[in-house]
Amino acid sequence: MSLAHSIWDEVLAQVQSHRLSAERPAEEVADDCRDLASAIARAREAEALELRGETLSDDDRAWLDTELEALLGSGPLERYLRRDDVENVWLFGPRRGALGLAGGRQEPITDPLFADDAEMIGFIAHLAVTHGQTGRRFDHSAPLLDLRLRTGERLFAAMDVCGAPYLTVRCHRHRAVSLAELAEAGSLSVQAAQFLAAAVRPPAPANVLICGALGSGKTTLLRALLGEIGPSEIVCTLEQTFELFLDDSHPWVFAAETREPNSDGEGEIGMEELARRSLRSGADRVIVGELRGPEAATFLSACGTGSDGSMATIHASSPRQALARLVRYCLASGLAGAQSALIGEAAEVVHLVIHMGTDPRTGHRGIRQISEVLGAPADRFEVRDIFARSGRAGPLELLGRPRNPDLAERIAEGGLDMSDWPEGS
Repeated sequence: MSLAHSIWDEVLAQVQSHRLSAERPAEEVADDCRDLASAIARAREAEALELRGETLSDDDRAWLDTELEALLGSGPLERYLRRDDVENVWLFGPRRGALGLAGGRQEPITDPLFADDAEMIGFIAHLAVTHGQTGRRFDHSAPLLDLRLRTGERLFAAMDVCGAPYLTVRCHRHRAVSLAELAEAGSLSVQAAQFLAAAVRPPAPANVLICGALGSGKTTLLRALLGEIGPSEIVCTLEQTFELFLDDSHPWVFAAETREPNSDGEGEIGMEELARRSLRSGADRVIVGELRGPEAATFLSACGTGSDGSMATIHASSPRQALARLVRYCLASGLAGAQSALIGEAAEVVHLVIHMGTDPRTGHRGIRQISEVLGAPADRFEVRDIFARSGRAGPLELLGRPRNPDLAERIAEGGLDMSDWPEGS
């Protein structure tokens, strides 16, 4: 075995042991590991020089540095995760991949990142053990991996159940964004931005549901809306994985995320339990990053029991479908009551539904509709567009001021004068 490889074996063992036992911030632990690796290399090179007259070449040192940075970072993915314009990384086996860039663009990965399937699987298994919030497994007995890296990226990987190993990493580049910035980028009009800002501001904020397809910009809009909340409000955010990062900018946040079971299958905390217990947090608002199941009943309860200004996102292709899916998720909880009662409650406590969409020709993401909820006669949701686009590429246009007197009053208290707005049809 060469001197460089024998040094690396010792560095690998000691660095892994130190990282798994350390309870300090990841950046500090990484610096400690570099110091540890440097000390080991100096000691072993001095010993080899004295015994055999052997030293490390420049290539050996470069190789050791590369291996160490791969261990401490995300290996061959690190170069992409450091780019500000990369939002997603997809690998379809060891030699084929693509980058999802800001603005909906894609870029192929031309250089093979791994020699073969086994090397790719070994790399993912290493990330599972060392880079997650809890140690996880990725092997034949656990072929699916869902993991949040300590640096914030979300990772999903699969093996055995697919032809070649699969890996996707989702990055969160823009933690802070405002409605004004979204308006400048064309995601919504200035007038619509002013309307939404007034709708979610205290003292009487509206309850808002944001819908759209995967990658349509729901979470980005939710972050922008959260920028309008009052500085003294206590906010509870519930997420499958942290994406809102409200605690970066707001002083009073109880931010909670679900927890996957550890390698022994223990310690799981699902969204339903997290949401149910959150009602005891005493928060002024409850924010759910994404409604996917029975936790919708808790969100609906929060909207109707004093947590005005609560918000959530949901996968749906229209405002009416979003409300119907909200009810369906509530029914899945088994504790929510009759469907007709749920429809009536949802129509009463959800004030606005915002539909996000992506133009498939340009990849541009933006608001398609801002709709008010007027009721549910005959168990069918009645919604009316306040803003909408006439076509995929058309501007977001004002159609008329709200008809719901409760919503109109809330927006007026939020500081927006709509007296000169048209009545609308």
